[in-house]
Amino acid sequence: MHSRKLLLLVSLFVFLFTLTARAQKFQDPTKEELQMSSDPKAPGAPAEYLFRESITDNFNHTVSGRARIKVLTEAGKEWANVEVPFGGEPPQIEGRTIHPDGTVVPLNGAAVDLLKERSNRHNLRVRVFSLPSVEVGSILEYRWMIHMGDSQVGGVLNDKQGYMNSALASEIPDWDLQESIPIRKEHFHWNPLSDLERNVAGSGVIHYVNGEVANYLLFSSRLPAGTQFGPTPNRDYDLVLTDVPASRREENAPPETGFAYHVSFYYSPYLSGTEYWAGEGKRWAKLMDHMAEPSDAVRAAAAQITAGATSDDDKAMKLYAAVQALDNTTYSKGETGGDAATPDQVWSKKSGTNNQIALLYLSLVRAAGLQASPMLITDRSERIFDPGFLSLDQFEAGLVVLHINGKDVYTDPGEKFMPYGQLAWQHQLSSGLLETATGASIGTVTPAGMSKDALTGHTAELTVDAEGGLTGTVKLLANGPAALTLRQSALMGGEQKAKEIVQSGLPKLLPKGISGEVTEVKGLGTSAGFVEATVKVSGKLGSTSGKRLFVPAFFFATGSGTQFVTDAERQYPVDMHYAEQVIDDVVYHAPAGYTVEGQPQAAQIPWPEHGALVIKTQPAAGGIDVKRIFARVFVLLGPQEYPALREFYGKVAAADQQQVVFAAGN
Repeated sequence: MHSRKLLLLVSLFVFLFTLTARAQKFQDPTKEELQMSSDPKAPGAPAEYLFRESITDNFNHTVSGRARIKVLTEAGKEWANVEVPFGGEPPQIEGRTIHPDGTVVPLNGAAVDLLKERSNRHNLRVRVFSLPSVEVGSILEYRWMIHMGDSQVGGVLNDKQGYMNSALASEIPDWDLQESIPIRKEHFHWNPLSDLERNVAGSGVIHYVNGEVANYLLFSSRLPAGTQFGPTPNRDYDLVLTDVPASRREENAPPETGFAYHVSFYYSPYLSGTEYWAGEGKRWAKLMDHMAEPSDAVRAAAAQITAGATSDDDKAMKLYAAVQALDNTTYSKGETGGDAATPDQVWSKKSGTNNQIALLYLSLVRAAGLQASPMLITDRSERIFDPGFLSLDQFEAGLVVLHINGKDVYTDPGEKFMPYGQLAWQHQLSSGLLETATGASIGTVTPAGMSKDALTGHTAELTVDAEGGLTGTVKLLANGPAALTLRQSALMGGEQKAKEIVQSGLPKLLPKGISGEVTEVKGLGTSAGFVEATVKVSGKLGSTSGKRLFVPAFFFATGSGTQFVTDAERQYPVDMHYAEQVIDDVVYHAPAGYTVEGQPQAAQIPWPEHGALVIKTQPAAGGIDVKRIFARVFVLLGPQEYPALREFYGKVAAADQQQVVFAAGN
């Protein structure tokens, strides 16, 4: 009976709190806010947060957000679409739009009718509602509140189960403190303790991480210089920031999570990074050794696969080919996780997720008598390893590092169609946990790939008429990352999916005025050799002047894709993902009665230890053959190296402006 009364009081309190929150009035806009058309501190900003707030209140089991946004341009009207996270009961939503003349248009309708699902820029599923009657100059104002879903609590009597579940419902927030528009003022608050923890059980609630008791509540943060942040005397967390600049999303930059202001909270069994990585590294290495311990079935499979091998390298490659031949369900079915499956089970089923297959490869090579270490790394396309964030949650991919003849060979067996001894680009230049003789190291960085392993070839046989019209066939060839994307996509969507991907990339590859249609894609079912796509092209390319016809010398270098180096300066490092070589070979067949009068000069434009451009030409039947070879051996550059990068790409762009001139005979 006592528990029921307590539950009733808690429910009544939450109900009254909700009524109080809903009764709060929206803030009346000032004259300056209504008349505001731009911000001198952020010229060109499409919109600006006048205020925003995020509160995670575990004591009252609610998550809420509110904001006031000034729309400054047509593009800023997009901010009328408001994201609401999933979880708990349907949210309570209120909102309104205030026009520059002060007219107020309220948001009407029930939450279930207003909310639509979609993916946000982080590729997470969110719910979205849209504010009404938005125009340039409007002020958008909204607030929402979600009651948290029940937790599940074990070890209590059935008649107390519902209360205990409700009383412990809680959230651990991540605070993204920057947006793509400026923020005048923002407030974030988290009350970590539920009402049961604070008022009834004290510190009796135990948190676990990876099976270990996690006594410490920690946070990882990136904050503006001089910001002081920590728990309040009430053990809450409160943060107020003013004049937060818009996050700058530069092209070819590392993941935004490595630079934007944020705070991430988490529970940990360890208080310091040194203790955590030493202790967690040993625990993880011990677990990997246990899971990869070869069984009799795995030993038998390894012996059969490596029969006739003449060296350790040969053994490793035969075993690698065997696991690559399995059904990788991460790519064939979209499955993830599943690390609990044993190597025996994966081998028996001849299928598994990417990390399950990586574990099987580790077990097989050890069964064959080879020395090998597991490695757990971040996905560099998503985040940069942060040793100050004491959590294994930042790691996603499992690699196997072979130790053969005094050399380390990094392998990526969980990536379907990945050649032996190479890594997917998002696994290059990444760091994480690498098993060592004493536990695990966190200082090892995976190697970058070689430019020869990311080779793209574009060939074209093109016929030009006297008016500059063009028809012909283009061949696109690729190995490395470009080929891997097509091969993995085709696992679920077949050749048609690969065709769609190539087709979508043609506007950036082909010159303006030229259209193309992909007719065939070959080489999708193997990691060997190149993927080859055939494209039929046509359109208007050249221009005429008197008896002369002018066409761009470098057909593929004049596409509509823009160069990121047009920016005068750089704030973040440059990340080109991987080193590469691009070889273009274009044959222009002149119109009948025309001969080649002008052509690009043979040239070499070097950037020592970074890249080079080579230009060659030679006669072809009825025309000219133009070759353009571009090699880039660097992957990452600091902002201080950007001027040199910009200078080199400027020289390349200037060289790419050259033309072939055809002249009509007398």
